[in-house]
Amino acid sequence: MSQTLTLTRIESKLFLREWAGLFFVFVLPLGLLTIFSLLGNDGSDGVPVSFLPTMAIGIGVGILGMATLPMLLAGYREKGVLRRMSTTPVRPVKLLIAQLLLHLAAAVVVIALILGVGTLVFDAHLPSSPLPFALAALLYCVAQLSIGVLIAGLVSTAKGASIVGNILFFPSMFFAGVWTPGDLMPESIRWLRDITPMGAGMTSMQDAWAGSRPGLTHLVAMLVVTVGCIGLAARFFRWE
Repeated sequence: MSQTLTLTRIESKLFLREWAGLFFVFVLPLGLLTIFSLLGNDGSDGVPVSFLPTMAIGIGVGILGMATLPMLLAGYREKGVLRRMSTTPVRPVKLLIAQLLLHLAAAVVVIALILGVGTLVFDAHLPSSPLPFALAALLYCVAQLSIGVLIAGLVSTAKGASIVGNILFFPSMFFAGVWTPGDLMPESIRWLRDITPMGAGMTSMQDAWAGSRPGLTHLVAMLVVTVGCIGLAARFFRWE
């Protein structure tokens, strides 16, 4: 455990040095929240008031899962870091755990920033059902990070991980209803919103925000993605 914590501290310092990555993870979601909040969203146009903060959370955590984590792990493999670690008492699996803990902590910071700025700056109300919201947010974070681990397990270079992550990220935003919010999406593709991780996560958080319980379909979808990606990553992940 001490080795894992030490690795987590070291990796956290390295993570904070990557200013470009920090911009997209933290600043971009806040920027989107600010811009669209200034444009106004009182729910009168059919878009729930919870859409903007959950959209910002969805994008921020999505970047962590589909871009930052897989690029970092694939880059370590490409540079031989994992291979060299395999010859030391510190097993590479501990580095993997440290990265998951680090990115989960970063996801929590993203969520806290969105909630804090939304409440203090734009007078947005907090989720009406805090515990269901926390559960939905946690499942969404874990699902996205599991996708990142799978990408890193299948792709051998950081550039390749970036390409695969982008291929998954932008369609994920579309099917999650980022471009066409929630129930305004065409019915023919609305079912994809309910089973894709970003769509299921955003919808679950919106339900909890409104005081309802997250839908079982959404929670199961995120669990299935998490278990499936971790299982495949365990099968195909290589340290060199």
